[in-house]
Amino acid sequence: MGPEYEILRLNEDFDPGDEAVRWDLIPALTIKDYLWLDNGYKPRVEARAGFSEHYLYVHFKAFEKRVRVRHMGFQDPVYTDSCVELFIDPFPEKGLGYINFETNAAGALLAGFGKGRHERKRLPPEDLAGFRIVASIHGPIDGPHGADFWTVRYRVPLMLFKNYYGDMIRPGLEGKANFYKCGDETEFPHYGAWSPPRTEAPDFHRPEFFGKIIFSERSLNIKA
Repeated sequence: MGPEYEILRLNEDFDPGDEAVRWDLIPALTIKDYLWLDNGYKPRVEARAGFSEHYLYVHFKAFEKRVRVRHMGFQDPVYTDSCVELFIDPFPEKGLGYINFETNAAGALLAGFGKGRHERKRLPPEDLAGFRIVASIHGPIDGPHGADFWTVRYRVPLMLFKNYYGDMIRPGLEGKANFYKCGDETEFPHYGAWSPPRTEAPDFHRPEFFGKIIFSERSLNIKA
């Protein structure tokens, strides 16, 4: 049995940059299984997710004092930087594949859709209309960033999933997902996972190892 995470229903929509939002009220999962390398670098990472009538909201908090950000463009190889990732398939019974959202510490996004590593297509920007991301780091950096942690928080329009899966995310739905922390070309390369892939070589594109997500009937108000 893999891990499970309940994605609570949020009572209203909001901008991810709204500082009045109490993200801390959303229960966190922890990315704590670091795989394939034995260099001792295992930063603590918390991830939170909630959904409203219109959006999926995601918040990552990575406890790293030193980061590397070199890529700032859409669909750049952000996984080589200090990076957090969500791979999600809300409708695994359809067999269509999963969407990957990979974001570095400055909020640059790489996103794709497909059944595996070699069967993916990059999402065009028009398919991400309404996507909004806010990061605590604002540009390229290689070293200390002046804090003990960094964050990225974003919202994904639920219409994106409707367009790719032909169905809407709704309370009671059960899907599959994984949350990752990586940095292929950082000072200390690392590969962390919420639901660890049991493979010999680094490979996050393994949906058979995803954990279970439940879009909850329970609701929550996180606006102050």
